[in-house]
Amino acid sequence: MWFKNLRIYRLTEKLHYSPEELNDALEAFAFNPCGKLDPIKYGWAFPLGREGSQYVHAANGYMMICAKRQEKIIPSAVIKEALEEKIAEINTSESRHVSRSERENLKDEIIFSLLPKAFVKSSFDYAYIDTHDQLIVVNSSSAKRAEELLSALREAVGSLKVIPLTPLKAAPDVMTHWVRSGELPKDLELGEECELRSAKEDRVIRCKYQDLGADEIHKHIESGLHVAKLAIIWKEAIECMVDEELSLKRIKYDDAIHEKADDSNAETKAEQFDIDFSIMTLEVSAFIRDICKAFGGVEKDMSSF
Repeated sequence: MWFKNLRIYRLTEKLHYSPEELNDALEAFAFNPCGKLDPIKYGWAFPLGREGSQYVHAANGYMMICAKRQEKIIPSAVIKEALEEKIAEINTSESRHVSRSERENLKDEIIFSLLPKAFVKSSFDYAYIDTHDQLIVVNSSSAKRAEELLSALREAVGSLKVIPLTPLKAAPDVMTHWVRSGELPKDLELGEECELRSAKEDRVIRCKYQDLGADEIHKHIESGLHVAKLAIIWKEAIECMVDEELSLKRIKYDDAIHEKADDSNAETKAEQFDIDFSIMTLEVSAFIRDICKAFGGVEKDMSSF
């Protein structure tokens, strides 16, 4: 499981759970499939999937967890058609107008009646807990999905004090400086993509496969635009997009990293998962540390940074 999108959160209070203790806590909130009338179910699953038997996969001070989300899918067009038919029936048989509140109640009744026949869609959310730097790293591009996982984890462990990892220097200011000056911290270089935005207007300019040092880009910045998203490359090993919230998206790992994992001669899928996880967390953790430094560090109590 190679994380492709990182939303990073800082534990403001240490999570005092061993892998075994956390496994027991998550097991109490294990995933159960949707019943006939359940619109959605969310619970903990094995990170190794069918190959696993534990809710926590631990290696080198990192604990991988996985949440499964299952929801009933009812096409909006089906609901709309059934609702219009029901309203037309009332108009004809009772010769009266259907109010907005009654319309909403009818809609709820229709959805409830269709749930047993609805298709089921499943998805998985992965995260790992970094016990070295007290971080939780969620593999998601969506803040809402990441918060859903954190909320479920909080329910399982009783208390979870986390905040989004926020740099001391504003990300747009730092990224704009990098593009304008071409000067980046050691081990970082510009990619070929960025998004420019205006703070006062709705102007947005997206650049792909562009030399970000070109005069055209600089003119846009001089006109008042700032860099809202930026492609960067770290040590020629990891490439990604950084946004204003310091979330890291569309991560690409260099072939050398994958080859290191592939050369392990693992005999089972579980062994390969363990090797991939160990290599990924070591690389990503070092990457996060350098990213934090590049953006001026984070809160002072993060002494490890």
